[in-house]
Amino acid sequence: MWFLKGKTEEEKQNKKLVRSIRKLSLTGRMCYLFMCIEKYLIMLYPQKDWTPVAKRCWQWTKRYWNEGWDIYSVVVPEFLFEFDTYEKANKEFDEQLSEKDYYELMNLFQGITDGNAEDEINQVLKMPIDFSNACECCDFGAASVSSMYLFLDMKHIFDLHNIQLPDIGSVSNMTMDQKNGWGEFVDSEYLSIILNT
Repeated sequence: MWFLKGKTEEEKQNKKLVRSIRKLSLTGRMCYLFMCIEKYLIMLYPQKDWTPVAKRCWQWTKRYWNEGWDIYSVVVPEFLFEFDTYEKANKEFDEQLSEKDYYELMNLFQGITDGNAEDEINQVLKMPIDFSNACECCDFGAASVSSMYLFLDMKHIFDLHNIQLPDIGSVSNMTMDQKNGWGEFVDSEYLSIILNT
């Protein structure tokens, strides 16, 4: 793979990351992705209470991914800001979005993004959606390769802000030998920095 070649320090770090990610089930990778998202949010926007986002992250691994996708997708600014009223947004989210949650999330993103797809925070929060889409209707091998690029994108964003990636050892028990690489349903909330502080 092209991202495993080369001798620069960045390329060596990329290779090390890919080796570690390869050992994880897709559920383990999703958990690590949420760990990265939480760290990104608290490092760049420490004044905000990211609990509403964290709650929607960690529910995903307890259920089928299509259900997790539906619950999580509301925290992606690009999707949330697409509609100019609560009523329109709630209709689009299959009437699963409470008015309280809608205004809480809108206020949370105020001053950070207006839902532009190119905004960095939108790209970061959309990664689980991209991850899920990359895995849909694929065998494990194809899904495994597709997911690598997302982690390299995340690492690039972390490097831009001089942020260290979270310790991948926290998810090392979620190995690719579980359920043919896909992984088990798991209550992963214990991994959350935001929900456990």
